[in-house]
Amino acid sequence: MKTTSHYPSESAWAALDLGSNSFHLLLARPVGASFIIVERLKEKVQLLAGFNAGRIQLEAQQRGLGCLARFAQRLSSVDPARIKVMGTFALRQADNAAEFTAAAQRVLGVPVDVIDGEYEAKLIYRAVAHQASHDTDPRLVIDIGGGSTEFAVGNGRDVAAAESVNIGCVSYKDLHFNADMLQSIGYPAAKQMAITALTESLCAGAVLQTIKRWSNYSVFGTSGTIESIQTVLAANGWSRGAITAEAMARLEAAIVEDRWVIEAGLPGLAPDRADIFPAGVAILSACFEVLSIERLEHVDVSLLQGIMCENLVADVEVDLREDSVVQLARRFSADSAQAQRVRKCAADLFRQSATWWEGDTQCEDLLRWAATLHELGVQVSARHYHRHGAYIVKHAELPGFSSHLQSVLALLIRGHRRSMPGLAFQAFDPQLAHKLLRLVGLLRLAVILQRSHSDADSPQLLLTVDDNEVQLDCGNGWLAAHPLSHRELIVEQRQQATAGIQLILLS
Repeated sequence: MKTTSHYPSESAWAALDLGSNSFHLLLARPVGASFIIVERLKEKVQLLAGFNAGRIQLEAQQRGLGCLARFAQRLSSVDPARIKVMGTFALRQADNAAEFTAAAQRVLGVPVDVIDGEYEAKLIYRAVAHQASHDTDPRLVIDIGGGSTEFAVGNGRDVAAAESVNIGCVSYKDLHFNADMLQSIGYPAAKQMAITALTESLCAGAVLQTIKRWSNYSVFGTSGTIESIQTVLAANGWSRGAITAEAMARLEAAIVEDRWVIEAGLPGLAPDRADIFPAGVAILSACFEVLSIERLEHVDVSLLQGIMCENLVADVEVDLREDSVVQLARRFSADSAQAQRVRKCAADLFRQSATWWEGDTQCEDLLRWAATLHELGVQVSARHYHRHGAYIVKHAELPGFSSHLQSVLALLIRGHRRSMPGLAFQAFDPQLAHKLLRLVGLLRLAVILQRSHSDADSPQLLLTVDDNEVQLDCGNGWLAAHPLSHRELIVEQRQQATAGIQLILLS
């Protein structure tokens, strides 16, 4: 790899995963207590395709080295000391792995480390734990790769046990979903083979023994396979926000009984994953059955984020979501003084409407984050800045936030002014949508009450709520002395009414 004596992005780090199905490159730089991803590259290589007599085929090696030559151009501005390259299942298994890794090192100019499955599982677990740093409950993490599936369990950041099982979507595709075998026959065979392998590998292992000691735990899945399954389930209306055992059963029935022609394309399925999709479904379904899983949540992290965590994240307790919000506000130069005024006012309104929330701390967190970021979009344009801010939040790298939580936060920011986005809230579960409408109602009031952008102009608020009725008293003479806020509150009465909230101004 050609390098120069000066590296313009001297703080950038790069991680490469030489996987059995795809090669991935991730570039990131440290920000606050975490890091932000500045670029991702991925190419489908299928290093394991045609794996015969323990050897990676010449065509697969050529695909892999061609991919790395392209990645090398992007890495030319990164300090080689900050580049980590790791090979996984295919390179663990192949008799000629040393031949390929030597060629890869010549192309990249940095060492290639072939890691064992247990270490791979631990890195993936660390990535999930970092993303969900606020959650200290016991968790199981599953990652389905091209040649192996990794399992790790733990509490918070600490891994209690990790195992790797030699079942993967590329190897199973070759075995059970070739041109000579009907999908309706290959799928049950693939699932049964996965069940047998999981039973033999996990039943006597530390992962299952640890789970048996827990009365309650969460299950998370990573990898493109699990992401594609969740996307297909959502596109067909079979799940919302997570993969459930019921949704998996419906998907299986479509593959086996309805005989979906997957190669022709499915709603929500990327074309480049069509060939390995049924194998991935069979493996995940086997995991659900052997481990008695009822619900699994996809997390958009991987081995690469685990590598970044190992190199860039300090081993200290940090509220990653709070840090992400602060860093995002700082990155877009949001008015911190005004954010604090709105945040303080919103917190006061939330406290006085406590009967609405019944101790729901996540609603309180959402309101605080939305208040902090509500003016984010001003740096794009003052016109429709609420829409710009919502777009930024929905699509930003926000460590600690799930995509679902980011969507909720973005919608609150989108709805803090102008028209009330009642229809948009209907995309969520009805109970959550009801709470979000109330939350955005409080945020809108806080923004209107702080229109002066001055600490001296804050009202002495008295708020009372009764079901969907809100009575707001700003203190004697405050509305008359603040005609802009008064006019906007009158308009706001009509807006809140569209969400079923009756706003009554008392002074």
